[in-house]
Amino acid sequence: MESVTNQHRICREIVSHKTRPKGNKHFIVIRMYSNRDKIVKKANEQTTEIEDEVAKAFFELENKKVDSPEDIKKVKLCSARYYSEGDKKVLHVTVPYPLFALVRKNYLTIVPYLENKFKCTVALTARRTILSKYEKRKGSEKRPYSRTLTSVHNSYLEDIIYPYEILGRRIRVKVDGTQIFKIHLKEEDRKGIEGRLEALALLYKTMTNRILSFEFVKGVEGEKKKKPKKDSRKEGKKKTKEEKKE
Repeated sequence: MESVTNQHRICREIVSHKTRPKGNKHFIVIRMYSNRDKIVKKANEQTTEIEDEVAKAFFELENKKVDSPEDIKKVKLCSARYYSEGDKKVLHVTVPYPLFALVRKNYLTIVPYLENKFKCTVALTARRTILSKYEKRKGSEKRPYSRTLTSVHNSYLEDIIYPYEILGRRIRVKVDGTQIFKIHLKEEDRKGIEGRLEALALLYKTMTNRILSFEFVKGVEGEKKKKPKKDSRKEGKKKTKEEKKE
């Protein structure tokens, strides 16, 4: 086979075995794949070395024995980039929003494999779009809340913390005006995520310019038990029945 360039990796997949009409010889139909098939970009855009390496890792993961290989074959990436500060290093991979449900479904398979391969913290997020409130729109068309700055930033936080749950959020404002966003997590999840928090906070700061501070709390904090609403109609009917009896 011809030599393959660094930007493209040829991947073979046996599709079917067919028998020739004459003789008992078999031949194999082979599909050829390149890293470009795993990366969603415009035709004129070139891929980086990191993106090619991540795409190559996805190809390798497909060939391994996993629970749902068909779902992993559908997963693609938009971009991949390293962020580092001192000893902290994180690899940020963005995925098309329609495919992010498949990523979450196979999160515990994809992320550990990428972290073992690249020897750093890996965070997967969906690609989201922020629309300006000053942008002109047709007629009475309103901007969807999912496209606002606040909603997108909150969704990014949920993406990097996944599969762990956020119990509460607080904003602390210092004397100089800087804001620190305190995130409350379950005490039970400390072992699984504590070692990744510094790298995830670095990534979130570069993405949103927000400073994060994580705290582990016992029980469910910030969630008050909702009292059942009283139905005024039923109460009125009860009163009328009691008046009639009297």
